[in-house]
Amino acid sequence: MKCTVASTEMERTAILRQRYDIFVKESGYFVPKEKDDRLEYDSYDDHSLLFGVWENGSLIASCRLVLPNSSLGLPTLKAMEIDADRIQRDQPTAEISRITIAPEHRVFRKTIKILQTMQEEINRVSSTCGIKQFIGAVEPSFLRLLNCSRLSYQPIGPLQHLIGAERYPVILTHKNLTIP
Repeated sequence: MKCTVASTEMERTAILRQRYDIFVKESGYFVPKEKDDRLEYDSYDDHSLLFGVWENGSLIASCRLVLPNSSLGLPTLKAMEIDADRIQRDQPTAEISRITIAPEHRVFRKTIKILQTMQEEINRVSSTCGIKQFIGAVEPSFLRLLNCSRLSYQPIGPLQHLIGAERYPVILTHKNLTIP
């Protein structure tokens, strides 16, 4: 199992197609685009790095890292109520979102390994950009899974409705990061 940043159009398309399968077809969080190309994307993808977790040549999981940008900002900071004391707004911040795991790989121990592998590569890549903290919006059950993975994401606001579910805005700072 290896996590890498999508570097080819084929890898990028595979990730966007997996997002479509999970977020449009499986969960119904989003509706298909007018141009039904079976890809799930939005304007934040233009400011993001797409990460894929590959095993035996197949994409088994993915996520995106929305980099700091002045044109759109970060989705969670724009859409959710955040406790101002829980985030350091002067620190370079990126957002991890659109996390997917193919259904046949959603087994507890494997999911833990996938999340840790993803976070390790995100940390490696983002350190070159000077990123000091990661935010996101996760359902309570996914927050428990992240913590089981020893990824110490902490809520930075109350439970709120966002994209079809109740979610917490969360943060992980480099100082709280411990990957086994």
